[in-house]
Amino acid sequence: MSSNAFISQLDLAKQFFRTGDMDRAEFQVRSFLEVEDHEEGYFYLGLIQNSHGKWDEALTSYYKAVTLNHEYGNPCNEIGVVLLRLGKDKEAVYWLKKSVRCELNDARHISYFNLATLYKLWNRPERSLQYLHKAMEIKKDFPEAWKMWEEIQADSNSFPTSN
Repeated sequence: MSSNAFISQLDLAKQFFRTGDMDRAEFQVRSFLEVEDHEEGYFYLGLIQNSHGKWDEALTSYYKAVTLNHEYGNPCNEIGVVLLRLGKDKEAVYWLKKSVRCELNDARHISYFNLATLYKLWNRPERSLQYLHKAMEIKKDFPEAWKMWEEIQADSNSFPTSN
């Protein structure tokens, strides 16, 4: 098989993933990965595993993707999200920050949003607002970020002030 055939097989897996056909997406990704170790293939395998709630398997796939390309931010973001779900906040913040520093990250605004969410959970509104600002600079039309921004502003305005 030529390299183009591999890429088209991965593209097919992505298409199945986008339409929610996880069984076919997984089949295509695994077939692709049998022939070639590829960071994006492992990233999509992780997304599929994550969608099935197989967080440990997803983490393994994401770590493999990052091992193959240390500058691939998308799996770093997903590692952070899964670790956050598992209650490993300190580890999550490391991976989310790594994600925003990676050269290859087609959803950096999401990484910033996830950092903002983490700092909101830690009751650090000023840090959360800083990350939200960065997310909204990248993607102006980001309703979730604007909503969180408004919630944090409203919460900080509801604190009693001393006279």
